[in-house]
Amino acid sequence: MAFYRTIFICIITIICQSLAVQAQSVNKEIPEEAKKRLDHIIGRWSFKTDNLGRNGEVRRTVEGTEEAKYIIDGRVVELTTVVNGAVSKGWIFYNMAEQKFYLTSVDGSGSLWILSGGLDAYVITSQPKKQANGRELTIRFTHSNIQEDSFEALYETSIDGGKSWWQRSKQYLTREKE
Repeated sequence: MAFYRTIFICIITIICQSLAVQAQSVNKEIPEEAKKRLDHIIGRWSFKTDNLGRNGEVRRTVEGTEEAKYIIDGRVVELTTVVNGAVSKGWIFYNMAEQKFYLTSVDGSGSLWILSGGLDAYVITSQPKKQANGRELTIRFTHSNIQEDSFEALYETSIDGGKSWWQRSKQYLTREKE
């Protein structure tokens, strides 16, 4: 099983690199605001995540780290997140042709998500994705309270195509000092 996960992660990496190369060939310069957003997340971050119940109460808190680094010509950022020894990977880049950010991520179970969002807000949203129970799930991340060395991220899910959202967790990230 681990072999197939490794192959899957390698395939996703190749796809992301291919997309980044295609975006590069369209135009070398990305908008200043897009570059600023990518630059901001570069570094090593510590975080605390409050997992929320249906009424917004904190049900559990976990801590972890996230490292973000450029992997392709200052245009594609690789994210490595570790929580209780579990590792997930993500890649974020700005697509010039579509004028939006893309975030792809995969965890140890092989679950793949692709989210996108524009420069108009610090929000990225997935397309609905069928779950094992047959339901379509949409996820959304919203960044707020953005400072030089900290920011917050709200994780929400929807099972009705985005008509209503359930706040699943609130994450507080702080840049680690070098």
